[in-house]
Amino acid sequence: MASWKDQQAASADAAPPPDFFRKLADSGSGIFYTYWRSRDGTAHRFPYVSEQVRDLFGLDPAELQTDGNALFALIHPEDAQDLGQSILDSAQSLNPWQCRARLRLASGEYAWYEGFSRPERQSDGSLLWYGQFHDIQHYKELEQELRASEAEYSFQAGFQNLVARLSRNFIQPGPKTMDDCIDELLNDVGEYLRADRGYLYAFDDDYESMTKTHLWCRGGIPSLVDPDQTIYLDEGLPWHQKIVWMIRNNQVVFTGSEVERLTREGEDASTLASVFNVPLSVQGRVVGFMGLDFYVDGSWREDLDDLLIILSGLLSGVLERHLLEERLVNQSLKDPLTGLYNRRYLMPRLNEMIQRADRYQEDFCLAIIDIDHFKRINDTLGHMAGDAVLCQFAEILKRETRGADIVARYGGEEFVVVFPDQGSRETALAMGRILQAVRDGGFSFQGKDIPLTASAGLAAACEKGVCEGALDEVLGLADTRLYQAKQAGRNQFVDS
Repeated sequence: MASWKDQQAASADAAPPPDFFRKLADSGSGIFYTYWRSRDGTAHRFPYVSEQVRDLFGLDPAELQTDGNALFALIHPEDAQDLGQSILDSAQSLNPWQCRARLRLASGEYAWYEGFSRPERQSDGSLLWYGQFHDIQHYKELEQELRASEAEYSFQAGFQNLVARLSRNFIQPGPKTMDDCIDELLNDVGEYLRADRGYLYAFDDDYESMTKTHLWCRGGIPSLVDPDQTIYLDEGLPWHQKIVWMIRNNQVVFTGSEVERLTREGEDASTLASVFNVPLSVQGRVVGFMGLDFYVDGSWREDLDDLLIILSGLLSGVLERHLLEERLVNQSLKDPLTGLYNRRYLMPRLNEMIQRADRYQEDFCLAIIDIDHFKRINDTLGHMAGDAVLCQFAEILKRETRGADIVARYGGEEFVVVFPDQGSRETALAMGRILQAVRDGGFSFQGKDIPLTASAGLAAACEKGVCEGALDEVLGLADTRLYQAKQAGRNQFVDS
């Protein structure tokens, strides 16, 4: 039998950062956990489980960290054998574990839950699953109520599978982006619910406008609003009050008889029968909505509101997790003052690019840029003025570079710009524009103008004299040329 020290050693390295799990669990609708099982199966526990188990099941997460029996004791007797077998199957095959079972709540009632997790074998032979489980009681109640109708039951089962598949797509997107997954959701949901058009809109922070971010249309169905078009929520518009009501009440909005008034002037929407809009919330705030349009009167289901609420819950949870991930990325990989990438992000990217340059001759150029006489600004106007100048300087770099370029704060008043797939001549032209933009930048602080110039040193990865695969050589060459630019009087750049 594995000792307590062995258990700790086996799971310590695999346990994700507790702060990450706490934030993720707080922002999601499910219960996140890690489940550890000894090699011989005689011991099991939950090294991490969301705090929700305390209110839902009356369990102490700290106790589950040492022994998992308390949670397993809540499984309905009729479901216990199947659940146990599913864990054994996952342990033997190392395939993802997925199971549905009833759990006894703190109130004494049972509710259906679905769990999904992925196992990893540890060095001592034990197993650690990472996953989540969430309440599917609503689905089960719906199943039981509609079991009399075989077609209806088939629909609900298919819808649950659709939701589960879409949920897995968001959890394990592979090469897909978040936008790809949302587009797939609109397509699959629209087809399954026999809608004619599906879309997502995002509100601005003040609810003064909304922008269409994603769109799906059935074949032959036009888009009534151009992609990425921003619509201002003018009180004179006929549907303004419905949007306001949806935001305030966080509920589905149905538009029937006056649906033709939702379209743009001059467009024929006489055949459009209904519009369903369901709000999307992130951390309790409505940030947008998902809509479905139907062209055939009565072609939608009576419980469409409920189905849309389920989909809204899925999308809202995804958006919350995505927001959390973005915040974590920004905190770890971006400079908190300027919002540019930091060295922690820059150096691994440069290493990847230098390796590709060495292997595939994919050349790139980089520039080290330094603000001239920056110390004088701090000494004469104070560090707040210096910070303001750094932020304004960063905005110029972002504005004057391409979307594919990498702009990073290298340290202090030094910045690095990486120009992928760009030769020395084009980089020199780009650097000339940047330095001119700095000279024309109109820097100021508290009403006081601050004349500013910058100097830069440029280098190319495949430049003659640079050792193959040596990032330090490229950075060193750019740094040397920066020094030469300063020695020559500043307000200029030096390249090859």
